[in-house]
Amino acid sequence: MTNWGFENNESGELGNTNEGNGPKALRDAYEAMKKQNEELTSKLTSFLEEQTRSKMATVFESLGVPGAQAVYQGDADPEKAKAWVESMRSVFGGQPQAAAEQPAPPALPPSMQSQFERLTQAGNEGTPMGNVEAAQGAINDASDTQALINAFKNMH
Repeated sequence: MTNWGFENNESGELGNTNEGNGPKALRDAYEAMKKQNEELTSKLTSFLEEQTRSKMATVFESLGVPGAQAVYQGDADPEKAKAWVESMRSVFGGQPQAAAEQPAPPALPPSMQSQFERLTQAGNEGTPMGNVEAAQGAINDASDTQALINAFKNMH
């Protein structure tokens, strides 16, 4: 019977430690490959998780609720995430995105709305007259002493 791989077994060691092609060398190579495989697997897993988070963040941003990703517990499927967002909107009384984009009706009554529009238009077309310009115009338009005194009174 042969002692295959255990030629120098007088010291009680297992394997061949003197040569690079014995059972110990194979075990060491296996352990190194196993460690490298585990490292690559963890890197790949973290990369795939980051890709999924990024994709889901894009989905939630496109739906107009970027903060919802922190509380979403479902699958990383864009369709399921969209369905979840819509169900949450209906639960919490939110409006659909299309309705939220419509302009709000004016808050002023119609009579004041026309005055506001005229004021806005006047501001867009030119600068409104300030106190100094108004006083200067009143002084220039004064035709007698009393009109001049009234213009100075109104300057404050």
